[in-house]
Amino acid sequence: MNHQLEFATKHIYDSRQVGITIKATLRRNALFAVCDAKIDTGAELCLFAREFGEELDIEIEAGYRQNLSTLSGDLVAYGHAIEFETLGLRFESTVYFAEDYAVKRNLLGRQGWLQLIKLGLDDYRSEIYISPNQKNF
Repeated sequence: MNHQLEFATKHIYDSRQVGITIKATLRRNALFAVCDAKIDTGAELCLFAREFGEELDIEIEAGYRQNLSTLSGDLVAYGHAIEFETLGLRFESTVYFAEDYAVKRNLLGRQGWLQLIKLGLDDYRSEIYISPNQKNF
């Protein structure tokens, strides 16, 4: 049985980088921060380096505390509601900022991003296809 999907946007990513990396713009009030973020279908939530939360004038530890387990050990992050944009799609979502300045990787995970989009991937051609998910949460 064949299935067909339609997507609003196609993006070519740089396959020479480690992982699938795209630009993310984080916004809060009139402030914004731009960063590279990895698409991580295995990550439970969206995690960003502490510095990006501070650029948005967020008091990191005032957010929802979450203990996370990773391949390299445990870490603490704090959730905050922000607006962010990836590949031309803008969302209001809760993302997490690492407590520790040593965490430098930015991840787009299930909660906060993947559940809000429809994603297609052709890694051989370095192509991402993306649309907003029409499902109501």
